Amino acid sequence: MESEEKTQKLSYFLLGFLICCILFGSLYFLFFQPSSICTNYLTPLFSPNSESEIISLIRGAEKSIDIEMYVFSNSRLRDELSYAAERGISVRVILESRLDGGQNEKMTDFLLSHGVFVRWASLSYKLTHSKFMIIDGKKVLVGSINFSDSATTKNREAAVIFEGPKVAEFVSVFEDDWEEGNEATAS
Repeated sequence: MESEEKTQKLSYFLLGFLICCILFGSLYFLFFQPSSICTNYLTPLFSPNSESEIISLIRGAEKSIDIEMYVFSNSRLRDELSYAAERGISVRVILESRLDGGQNEKMTDFLLSHGVFVRWASLSYKLTHSKFMIIDGKKVLVGSINFSDSATTKNREAAVIFEGPKVAEFVSVFEDDWEEGNEATAS
């Protein structure tokens, strides 16, 4: 009888231990995402030759594309954004207004005339030197790649595309910068 009671207690202990291991193991993977899991959501992107991957991201958008960019002069990316707007995708772009040469002004005129919403970056920063794009609030491209011909086809540039909970931080920053930005109008 005493042996049977010890066996039953040991069984309960082992069952409780197993349940705790499963519970804490699940919580660990949900909240801490070990690097072996995170790498499944992280894709490196290098220039030259990044243009086709950026176009694929734009074409894959289902609802929205939000871009904050220092320099934007690449006509192929510009055209893809206008096609996305024609498909009913909400496309918003924040550009830096304090560049020499008028590249961003020309781009703004084109984008505004093709259904893309554009704002000038807030003047509360010395410059808005950001280079990121958010697709559907779920995926981010971020790195050194400006949306210029040189950055996408000639320069050595580096970026990553990622998904996951940290996308929300980029969405939040973009929304703040959008609200603080200045309305862009065609010249």
